[in-house]
Amino acid sequence: MSNLIKPNILKKWDTIWILSPSWPIAWMIPHRFENWISYLKKMWFKVKIAKNCLKVNWYTAGSIEERINDIHELFLDNNVKAIICTIWGFHSNQLLKYIDYSIIKNNPKIFIWFSDITVLHFAFYVKSNLCTYYWPALLTQFAEYPKMLSYTEKYFYKALLSNESIWKILPSQKWTDELLNWFQKKDLDRPRKMKKNNWYEFLKKWKAEWILLWWCITSILHLRGTEYWPNFKNTLFFWEIPESSCDLSKWEPISRIDTHLTDLELSWIFNKISWMIIWRPKWYTENDISLLKEIIYNKFINYNFPILFWIDIWHTDPIITLPIWIKWKIDSYNKSFEILESWTNW
Repeated sequence: MSNLIKPNILKKWDTIWILSPSWPIAWMIPHRFENWISYLKKMWFKVKIAKNCLKVNWYTAGSIEERINDIHELFLDNNVKAIICTIWGFHSNQLLKYIDYSIIKNNPKIFIWFSDITVLHFAFYVKSNLCTYYWPALLTQFAEYPKMLSYTEKYFYKALLSNESIWKILPSQKWTDELLNWFQKKDLDRPRKMKKNNWYEFLKKWKAEWILLWWCITSILHLRGTEYWPNFKNTLFFWEIPESSCDLSKWEPISRIDTHLTDLELSWIFNKISWMIIWRPKWYTENDISLLKEIIYNKFINYNFPILFWIDIWHTDPIITLPIWIKWKIDSYNKSFEILESWTNW
C-alpha cells in the first residue's frame, strides 16, 4: 500500500521496550521473564521495561489508564526502536478508544506480537496506517529453554534486521505443541519434544499476489462492526486460533471455530478476500485435523479464493515473523510463499 508507514529497521544496540497491554501473567513467572531479558541482551539489544508492565489489576496488566500511558510513552520515546509485548490475553480491546493515534502515526516503531494483540494491529493500521508485525512473544518464544528455536530466530532476523525486500518462507523441519508447566518450572527440566513437520498443504490451488492481512479468529470478532474494522478487499487472509478462553490448557473447540467462521461469513469478509491461509493446529488429534479441513473445505467450496493450510505460525513452535499490510505472493503449483516488497526503512 503506497501510503503505508513503515518503521525503521532494527539494529544491534537499539533499544527494545517491553509492554503488557493485556494479560498480567509476566509477574507470575519471573524465571521466563528473566530468560528473555538475558536472551535479548545476548542479541546485542538494550532492553527497557514499561512502567506498568508488571502491574496487576485483576485480570489485566494494570488499569486501562496505566496501559494507555505506557503505549503513549513508548511511542513518544525517540530512543525506542521496537516494542514487544510480553504475552497475549483477552482485553487489548479495552484500550482502543483511548489511544491517541496521532502519536502512533507520527512516531512509527516496530510493534510486534500476536493473538489478542490482533486488535492493536488492526487499530494501528486503520487509524495510523502503520505497518506492524505478527511475531513471537517474550514469555513464549523468547524464553524458550534452553534458547529460542533456530527457525524462529532466523525469521526474526530476516524480518526485522535485514534489508531484503524479497524472501521466501520455507516450512520448518520440526515443530512442537508440547506444554511444559511454567508455574512448576517444568519448562526448565528439558527442551520440548519436537515432531516431524509436514509441507504446506493447498486445499484449493492458485497463484497470485495480494496484501497480507493476519488475525486471531477469536480476537477479530471484538472489532466486527466498529471503526477499527479494516478493508478486506483483495487481501491475503491469514487466521489462527488461540487456546480456549475457558481453559488455557486446552484448544478452542472445532465447533466454536465453525461458528466464528460463520460470524465472519455473515460480515461479508469472504466475498472480499483473495486468499485464505490457515495456521498449523495445536493439540488436535488426526481426527480433529481431518474434521477441521472438511469444515473449511465445505464452508468455502463456493468461494473463488484458494486455501493454504499448515503454516508455521501461532500458537505452535517454531514460528515466522511476518510484516502485515504488505504485498505477498503465493504460488500453489510451485509451493512458493514469499514477500514482494520492503517492510522497513533504513
